[in-house]
Amino acid sequence: MKKILLKLLVLLSLGVLGGGVAAAGSGSLVPQTVVAADTAPTPERTPSSPGDAWRVPILNFWVITNGITAQPSDVNAVQGTPIQAKLISTYWPRVAGIFGSNDITSVTARVYRNNQWADATATATYNKQAPYADVTLNLGALPVGTYYYQFGVHYSNNTILYSNMIKVTVLPAPKDATAINPQPDRPTIFWGESTAIHANLTPADSTSPVTWTPPATEVGSLSTTTALSTRFSSTVDNQGSIDSLMRNDNGLTVNFPVKATNTVVPGTINGSTQVTVGGLVPQAATANRAFSYLPAALTGIVFPSGATPSYQWSVYNSAHQKITTTAVLNSPTFSWASVAKPTVDDYYYLQLNIILTNSEGTTTWRSNYTRLTVTANQSQLIAVPNLSFLNFASGTPTTPKVADFYQTGGVTLNYAPLAGQTSKNTYDGNNTGFLAVQGQNWSLSVSASGFVHDLSGMSLPTNPTLTMAIPGYPNVAVPTNDTAVTLLANQQTNLATNLTSTTSLHVPQTAFMLTGKYQSELTWTLTQAP
Repeated sequence: MKKILLKLLVLLSLGVLGGGVAAAGSGSLVPQTVVAADTAPTPERTPSSPGDAWRVPILNFWVITNGITAQPSDVNAVQGTPIQAKLISTYWPRVAGIFGSNDITSVTARVYRNNQWADATATATYNKQAPYADVTLNLGALPVGTYYYQFGVHYSNNTILYSNMIKVTVLPAPKDATAINPQPDRPTIFWGESTAIHANLTPADSTSPVTWTPPATEVGSLSTTTALSTRFSSTVDNQGSIDSLMRNDNGLTVNFPVKATNTVVPGTINGSTQVTVGGLVPQAATANRAFSYLPAALTGIVFPSGATPSYQWSVYNSAHQKITTTAVLNSPTFSWASVAKPTVDDYYYLQLNIILTNSEGTTTWRSNYTRLTVTANQSQLIAVPNLSFLNFASGTPTTPKVADFYQTGGVTLNYAPLAGQTSKNTYDGNNTGFLAVQGQNWSLSVSASGFVHDLSGMSLPTNPTLTMAIPGYPNVAVPTNDTAVTLLANQQTNLATNLTSTTSLHVPQTAFMLTGKYQSELTWTLTQAP
């Protein structure tokens, strides 16, 4: 049971109460005239959006968006060693060698030298296994220096799509690695999405060969296992084929061990990184209140070339059964104006599909299932009033006289707000009679201490009774002896009201009374019902 306490002042006064087949490129590379670039140039062409290919199971055909799916990696090599750059592109053979827009006709290379971009010799060999082609570009043996390359993949529809720019560093002798710090471009991805992972050797121009350990096949694959960088492609769902992998509240963590093999001083340098596949993390909401969630994994996400994303959220009960809600489900941000309390357990599962559509079809990237825990609405005590009392016997509120308290029946005083009500202590009350509670399933009680003279510290020799009159509810008598009395029980709605002069204080007859101010402390307690 949760209690919220607010203290304020009741002042009785005889005054006041206060209180994210080969083809050769044109041109030749003349080693003697190469000038190493001190700093990286700007890519000659803006790198193109990634391509993609997905299978439509029922119709048994592939939907292809031309483009590079795994970018070439930087290369560090020793002088005299043939240098290769590798990339993966979408591919589909032309029918009868004539018809079709997804065949690769050539790959060309450009190199940055003498402070300008120029054609470079690059012999391409292909391993074509539709819907992808592994392309190896032989750049030859280069003299010592630093080179920057960019490649263009030419397709049978007369389009050219461009790679990222890579850095090729040629050293006069091998250089061992002293450290390895692998990092992914995107630490969290959705199922069906991919991300580059970089070995990050120290020193950066180390020539030690790098080897990556691939993940379990059901999780995904690497574009290469022997390069400074690789690309992890997570598994695309095929009619629920990865449902069990998706049942991880925080996503599935996939580890990527990697090593650099030194040759100068034989040995290995080992490292590891991880990528979380899923995209969602557990959330919490309050019943009957608004909730929204924009996954952080959507920040910096890159969609395949030509694909338009749409979003579809689903809500499941604790048994992974889809349910109907009033939530907004077709936006990147999941939003629910008033979260319904789960009928079973205290949580739901949220799951997001990102549907990618181009002119030929669709594919879906999927998130994990993550919990949305729903807690009871925690009520809040928003405002409580200070109380001051005056004598209304004459019809006009006046300060009571000492003699009023000597009467046989005592005296009944009524609430009258006092704008300037103050005291020697600090209290939480307002001087406008405003009482407010926000929430559901709450109860409100109050206790009042005995009255004490403000200056002398003497207690009032009798115990007055406070009658709390909350508009719309029965009056409740509250003794001034620190006994808590329930004013409102098991309330289901918010409360916002102002006390009126119906609230009263009855002071029994007393034989002793000092002039001045008498004060009592009210303690308001808000209890959250079970």
